[in-house]
Amino acid sequence: MAGTKVTRNPSPYAPLPFHLLRLCQFISATIVTTVACYFVYFLVHEHYKLPWTIIFLLIASSLTILALLVTSALYFFRTLPPTYNLINNAALSILWILGLSLLTWNVGSTIGHRCTISFWLTEAGIIVCNLFKACTAFTAIGLLASLLALFLDVQTRRQTTQLGRYNAMHELNTKHSIPIISRPEPQYEPFTSQRAEHESGDLGDRRAYKVQESIEVDHFGYSAPTEQTKYDPVHGMN
Repeated sequence: MAGTKVTRNPSPYAPLPFHLLRLCQFISATIVTTVACYFVYFLVHEHYKLPWTIIFLLIASSLTILALLVTSALYFFRTLPPTYNLINNAALSILWILGLSLLTWNVGSTIGHRCTISFWLTEAGIIVCNLFKACTAFTAIGLLASLLALFLDVQTRRQTTQLGRYNAMHELNTKHSIPIISRPEPQYEPFTSQRAEHESGDLGDRRAYKVQESIEVDHFGYSAPTEQTKYDPVHGMN
């Protein structure tokens, strides 16, 4: 038996904005994850306490990458429902809002200064300053991309819902419309031939009862002429 090929439904998303926003989300989440992992490694190696801001940013960026991978698999192999992606981007937007708020609250003064040797004193301090600024910038880009992706989900879901209502009304009107039944034209030739066959059959039957010879009737002294005992199939008995 030949295997059946599973085909996916066409995606309701516009390809260009959909993939562009997801690429921005992926790049921002990857950079934030890398920076957060560097801070975690450095602080653990130097026996410092991990701040909750770095932990939260690491969780938010990692969940973003995981969500993008799952939704990409659904997009390419099945069909990505707009409702599911809307909920996904709404949750990611909340995480990015909280992460950016914590980051600006804790290192806002650091971001406002230039990364110079006079302020940070060492080369390691300058590297930390640049990493904080990069993390803040890409956290803001990730938040913006998630909000725009959320807006795209809302628009796509609205268009899909309106299209579904239109198709439902079209099917309803099609069901209630009166179909025009084309009746075939009457064919007279078969009926005529059948009638002729029927009449010829009846005539043959009636000819079977024709008296071939005249019968003389002599009963109670009465004698009938032979012409009265003949049967005419058309006019009956004479």
